[in-house]
Amino acid sequence: MIPAKKFYMIRHGETEANVKRVMAGSLDSPLTENGRNQAKAIQKIVANLEVKPSAIFHSHLSRARDTAHIINEALNLPIHENELLAEFHAGDWEGVPYEKCQSLLTGWDDPPNGETSDEFCARIRKAKHEILDAHDDPVMIVSHGGVFRGLGKIYGLNVPGKFPNCHLHEFDPHHQHERFPWKVYRYNHAPEEFKTETDIYHASEDWIEENILRA
Repeated sequence: MIPAKKFYMIRHGETEANVKRVMAGSLDSPLTENGRNQAKAIQKIVANLEVKPSAIFHSHLSRARDTAHIINEALNLPIHENELLAEFHAGDWEGVPYEKCQSLLTGWDDPPNGETSDEFCARIRKAKHEILDAHDDPVMIVSHGGVFRGLGKIYGLNVPGKFPNCHLHEFDPHHQHERFPWKVYRYNHAPEEFKTETDIYHASEDWIEENILRA
């Protein structure tokens, strides 16, 4: 499995596809001005991290690449592109409204003429394994909502696709969890709740239904 080491992961900033509420998948949908501002806001958060990342890895899609480079203005770290971190290739469902591909957003139906869920999970497992195995210090991965979900699926968890743009998550090794070997924290802009633990990878189905699917 993936080495249980500490790392950070963040979804890219808001994109034109997000605003239109259409599936981007492997399409190269650029950041909006708001998305670029979201990435700039993360600079303040990473500057206050107790343990800072030692390198940044991002997918080749411009929304992740541009988000990563904006964040890195505050860190000046080695930065690397890795195509294996790209979003799910949704085939015929790319460019269609969210309402027409809900079975992919909340489940793992294989899209016609696209990547299968098994292929996708194998790809991101390989990427994360290679990255984490090569680094003892924490790294930051800038990628996509599907990559967050796929990480859960690798461990047998059906995590719904509700990961807001540009919210930094910390994955802290926690071997007491039998299914998913990390505690997960989300960093917020409000000083009074700068770092909060999230149950997204450890929640019951009832918690997910109440807090994620209905959100």
